[in-house]
Amino acid sequence: MHLLTFLNIGWQRWRTHAVLAVLTVIACWVIHLYAPYADLVYMLTLGCGYMSLILIVFSLLIGPYKLLFQRRNPVNLSFRRDVGIWAGITGCIHVVFATAGRTRGNILYLFLRPKSQGAGYDLLLSPSGISNNIGLLATVVLVMLLVVSNDISLRYFKGKRWKFLQRFNYLLATLVFIHTVLYEQFSNRERPFIILTILLIIILLIVQAAGIWLYNAQHTKKRSDIRSLLRHKK
Repeated sequence: MHLLTFLNIGWQRWRTHAVLAVLTVIACWVIHLYAPYADLVYMLTLGCGYMSLILIVFSLLIGPYKLLFQRRNPVNLSFRRDVGIWAGITGCIHVVFATAGRTRGNILYLFLRPKSQGAGYDLLLSPSGISNNIGLLATVVLVMLLVVSNDISLRYFKGKRWKFLQRFNYLLATLVFIHTVLYEQFSNRERPFIILTILLIIILLIVQAAGIWLYNAQHTKKRSDIRSLLRHKK
């Protein structure tokens, strides 16, 4: 029943998924063109990683766009949800292949280090360790958002609670940007990747600031209209 519900999403949403799938393939192909001698793990790690980052940012631009051009920001928007789904898919692919490419015998060493004395582990506080641990936290948030991005979750949590869960997307974007910037710094990532990350941060901050201003302006106008109406009735 759940599978049939998922399959019956309409041709417009299927078209959106097809376009996002093609864009993901193109992103990985661009990485191949940039580093033609790199292996498949490298191509999928960077291609899906940066594609996920772009889609996370894009999903956060849709709300302000709706406020600017349609004067409202609905709780459930299928296009925004589908973009979030592909941000989750590409993000999970990035995590799987990044882990496979960096693990040498024990996955714990990506996040922890053996204690210098005695048994057990300490948190890995090197630049790579901090980036990995932030990435792990971002993955937890990403998977949670991916799990609730469906009609079943929307009906179960209802509008306000579902919207509250979706606001974790802001935390996700913050964690992913920190993870990306740290990794770009200590791995000496090439300049085009750094420029892309900076541009995404600037665009997101500007558009979100505009969205907050529009939201507050609309609510201020509504309160003013209500006061005027009440005074008129008196």
